[in-house]
Amino acid sequence: MNMILTRKVPSKAERYFSTGISLITSRGIKGPNVMAAEWVMQISYSPVLIAIFIHRGSQTLKNIEKTKEFGINVASKDQTTEVNVAGGYSGSEIDKLKIKNVFKIIKPQKIKTVMISGCTINAECKLVRKEKIGDHVMLVGKVVHIKHNDVKSPLIYHKGRYFSLDSTIEHDRKEVLVSKETLEFFTRLSHGKFVLKCAGVLVKSRHKILVIKWPKTKFETIPFITSQTGKNQRDHLVELLSKTGLDIQVNTEPIMKRFVLRNENKVQRINFVLFNGKSKKLSRDTTWKPIQLDVIANSI
Repeated sequence: MNMILTRKVPSKAERYFSTGISLITSRGIKGPNVMAAEWVMQISYSPVLIAIFIHRGSQTLKNIEKTKEFGINVASKDQTTEVNVAGGYSGSEIDKLKIKNVFKIIKPQKIKTVMISGCTINAECKLVRKEKIGDHVMLVGKVVHIKHNDVKSPLIYHKGRYFSLDSTIEHDRKEVLVSKETLEFFTRLSHGKFVLKCAGVLVKSRHKILVIKWPKTKFETIPFITSQTGKNQRDHLVELLSKTGLDIQVNTEPIMKRFVLRNENKVQRINFVLFNGKSKKLSRDTTWKPIQLDVIANSI
């Protein structure tokens, strides 16, 4: 959303969206220009494509239509002045990039449009698509050069005010202290993934839980599978139980449990989709043990 002072005042509901702010640079017959935009987002990894949404009739839109290129400079929390000036004045009112005590420009690498220093991300783009959407025009740029600054924190805009990402909100995961053996078992299953996704079945009887022994390691856990992308987790679980000789009736309603397994300074994050079950036929590799001795069952 173009941050021009003459724009329509958003309704109360529209103000509750939270966005980042980018400084869009362009060049035209009147020289280089910069505007502030909220509606900027990456829409592809390969190739890297970024979409920006600009109000029809703006000087920036005219510049990009002419040159087929533009710069995306994601504002940092230190750049509220730059954002206010870029969004509060039009290019026809003042040559914004020549205001020496506001903008510090840097030379581009792959395009001719200047970029802005001090941002969290600088992306040089070539225009690949233009489409009118509502009262804005979507411009999609293919990134031809990009760099980022690890030190800078992005600027956030919400309800007419600026915010920064000064603190991290921890995920609502239950931390479970486990043995080194347990952590290594689940870490191996993750194959380096940040979060291990699993689906398991809980079969309880008189304060005991049904467990199976894993091949080779003989490690004991509730029956579970590691999730496969695009595969129904319950169906996959039932299929595995059948193959291992376990005749277990698996309920259809799952619960979600999110854990952080910890041993000293090492952790493994796990998402467990759990179904309650009822045993019909068991294999010789199954046994019952007290619930409190199972890392998953005891955490429910």
